[in-house]
Amino acid sequence: MTSRSSHTERTAAQPRQSSLHPATLSSIRLINPRIRLLKLVLPYAINFLPGQWLDVHIPTLPKAGGFTITSTPGQASSTHKDQPTHQPYLELAIQKSPANPPAAWLWRPEYEILGSELKVRVGGNFVWPPPNIDVGRVKRLVLIAGGVGINPLISVLTHLRETHSLPETVRFLYATKMDYGQKPEEVLFWPRLVRCFPGDGLSTERMELFVTGEGAAWLRPGARSRDLGVRCRRMEREDLMDALGPVESRHGAVAYVCGPAGMTDEIVGVLKEAEGMSGYRVLCEKWW
Repeated sequence: MTSRSSHTERTAAQPRQSSLHPATLSSIRLINPRIRLLKLVLPYAINFLPGQWLDVHIPTLPKAGGFTITSTPGQASSTHKDQPTHQPYLELAIQKSPANPPAAWLWRPEYEILGSELKVRVGGNFVWPPPNIDVGRVKRLVLIAGGVGINPLISVLTHLRETHSLPETVRFLYATKMDYGQKPEEVLFWPRLVRCFPGDGLSTERMELFVTGEGAAWLRPGARSRDLGVRCRRMEREDLMDALGPVESRHGAVAYVCGPAGMTDEIVGVLKEAEGMSGYRVLCEKWW
């Protein structure tokens, strides 16, 4: 049996920065039984683009792990609009994966790993701004996430809001499963998404959450929070067409897709074949 290739091998053809940076694991927050949110404090500011990932080198492991940055470039800078004395940091959302040695290490008991110094390197080409596209011509941004595929897209969305550079229209479609009894705030980045979308009812920015699993029934009564529409079903082709907007204006649309393999391939195929769309304006991230 052929062993699964490492993160470094799978991403060998993608761009990487040359520098390794020290980063201290300063906090761990449990989002739900399967996902932890980690904060890595940096001794100095670093640069990256929203959507990129990190090579994470753990001293006791021979191979680096690969994890997408969920924070914004501004949070890794030496200054931040909300904090005059800002300490640069990176944020990672780590899914519990016992078969993945770096992820398993980052899921060890907090007392064993808090304060550990790691080495990180930035890489990846699934980024905002979209390569080879004039951002000034992007009038509609469609972000489509499945499960932890939300990681690069939450960085893109929050960066654009922080920098007041959102396109005219934004559609964020997020598909996830909920366990029986799971609370909405235990859905990865739900609270952050609520803060990102306005509640005036007239906004051109809209979020839709597609929930499956035993926990979906908990959301049925009055399941709408501001402009976050909750659908207790799978995402369908009609949802994608609606997100792309009218055919005659799709020349200004760019779509980003990140999720499980089957979902990503299916959605990318639908979007590329949609009337008025061009393949180069549909970007996707594949980590498998």
